[in-house]
Amino acid sequence: MTVRSELRAGGLLAAVLARTEAWLFHPVGSDRIEAAPPPPPRPVVAVRGLVAGCGTSMIARGLAAVLAATDPRGGAAVAGSVRGAGLKLGAPGAARLARELTGLGCDGVRPAGRLCLIPVGEPLARAAAERPCPLVLDVAASSPPAEGLGLADHVVLVAAADAEPSIAAAVAGSLARAGRSVDVVVNRVEERGGMDWPAGSIEVAEARFAAQLALACQGARAALARPLAELAARCRARAPG
Repeated sequence: MTVRSELRAGGLLAAVLARTEAWLFHPVGSDRIEAAPPPPPRPVVAVRGLVAGCGTSMIARGLAAVLAATDPRGGAAVAGSVRGAGLKLGAPGAARLARELTGLGCDGVRPAGRLCLIPVGEPLARAAAERPCPLVLDVAASSPPAEGLGLADHVVLVAAADAEPSIAAAVAGSLARAGRSVDVVVNRVEERGGMDWPAGSIEVAEARFAAQLALACQGARAALARPLAELAARCRARAPG
């Protein structure tokens, strides 16, 4: 082999080695790998009944189920009363989420379907700050007036269809003047448009079986599906980020 041919062979070998090194450290298609999209806004919502027995827990759990279904984690949390929650087992996403919420201080959390139920008295500040999932606060009508307001982005007032609309209007107006975003949900409506509720109120028709399913953490179905989907969209719109 002549000197010239040796140089050519050496140059070819160097070129092959250079290409191999480039492939190893910059694989084909690596420049097309994109970062995972950010999660959607995860609201913290305080759902409060204006009177006892108006369906607050049903609305809270139904809303949480809708938020869970549209979240990449596939779960949401409800903090408050755990009465009436029929499901004892959680979906895989809810089980993982429950472990994460336990690490954030909610030791009593348990999964139920797509939801994680956090009993009354658990610390919620870290979960509300870190937002691993949408969080719905189920606030009883007998609770102090400011209950849940310090954590929530949005407030949902639940009124029974046979209640006095002026009470809902007064409470919603007071919260709005204090800088809170508020929605009013009128539950168990039998005839739409029968009373003068605040503008933009969401009416939920009387649907006992669907209400029982929502209370049992089995989702918002039938007559509950559309109004609670609208409510969920409003809550997401008010969430930061």
